[in-house]
Amino acid sequence: MNIITEFGESITLDAYAESRLRADQSITFLSFIDELRRLWMLCGKTATIIRHQPMQEDLKLPLITFRLIRRLINQQFKDIKPRHRMVIRHPDDENEFIELKGQIFDFWVEFLIHAPTSEEADRLVDEFDDFLLMYRGFFKQMGVQELLFYAQGEDHVMADYKFPIACRPLQYTVRFEKITPIFLNQIERLAVQANVKND
Repeated sequence: MNIITEFGESITLDAYAESRLRADQSITFLSFIDELRRLWMLCGKTATIIRHQPMQEDLKLPLITFRLIRRLINQQFKDIKPRHRMVIRHPDDENEFIELKGQIFDFWVEFLIHAPTSEEADRLVDEFDDFLLMYRGFFKQMGVQELLFYAQGEDHVMADYKFPIACRPLQYTVRFEKITPIFLNQIERLAVQANVKND
């Protein structure tokens, strides 16, 4: 479907994509973590998931901490800058159009498993890994582009607390598409106003 804007620009609209994008929001790294925590708790898991921070003496184990190691532009798509994805009609104003620009990023995320014993830490590694595999489809429906296991780091023990804490680092690649909406008519109006003022 082609639309001619008030400035004579021809825009092609995809009706299916237009309605789908209005219904679904793109997910961010932090909203992915929020959904991960919510689903983990709903499944009755005992370990708490929190952001990586200095450990406190009264912290309850078992515990899973997360931290972002690196965010980089996905090498397959190579979106050095946000690229045009599509144009949709504004949901509240049929005379307005929104250009959607996207950029795909890979987030390298480390989840650090903490438990009072090595055996419990190893069990929690398997439980967490199975959980992410089982609900991978759910996270993709939420807007995660890809969720891939990358590596398990070296086992270690934190010995500077009242009791030793067994730790198991797990690293995953989580891919997101950052969508930036650009309100075409608004920008065109601003450009016209700027030209009028300059004249």
